[in-house]
Amino acid sequence: MKIPAYGGFSPYQYSSPEQAAAANLGRNNSAESPSIGQNQEFKKAEIYSAKKTGAIECTTCKQRKYQDRSNDTGVSFKSPGHISPEASSGVVRSHEQEHVRNEAAKAARENRKVVSQSVTLKTNVCPECGRVYVSGGETRTVTKSDSESQNKDYFIERYNRIMNKNFGTELDIKL
Repeated sequence: MKIPAYGGFSPYQYSSPEQAAAANLGRNNSAESPSIGQNQEFKKAEIYSAKKTGAIECTTCKQRKYQDRSNDTGVSFKSPGHISPEASSGVVRSHEQEHVRNEAAKAARENRKVVSQSVTLKTNVCPECGRVYVSGGETRTVTKSDSESQNKDYFIERYNRIMNKNFGTELDIKL
């Protein structure tokens, strides 16, 4: 039995990728054609591979929206917006970099030192076309108080308070 090959389409022949895929799926391959049930499975496989390569646009990927759920003002995607699966990695990475920059600036304003910052990108697989895409990200920032003088002042004040409270209020003399 001969398996029909995926014949691709020329963008000059058809007005849309959907028409090209339909034309490729509807062809008849001589007397060695598979049975009707096998032919439907081949059609499903060809449609799936055409969606995965982008020849046919996947409706799930087309309708996917991204929105930032953080309370960080001044970053992108505060209102829902579409990102293609191919561009999702770069766009989400740059969005998370906005959070990194904002957290570093906030730490500097509060006289804090950034101990560590990490970005985690989350990936998923589209159930319709099987393409892997970046579905979101998370930025974590750890800071600590940068002002050593504040820490020294705290310990000096505490030492003076304890010393004044416990020592120097009475004088014992032995002769």
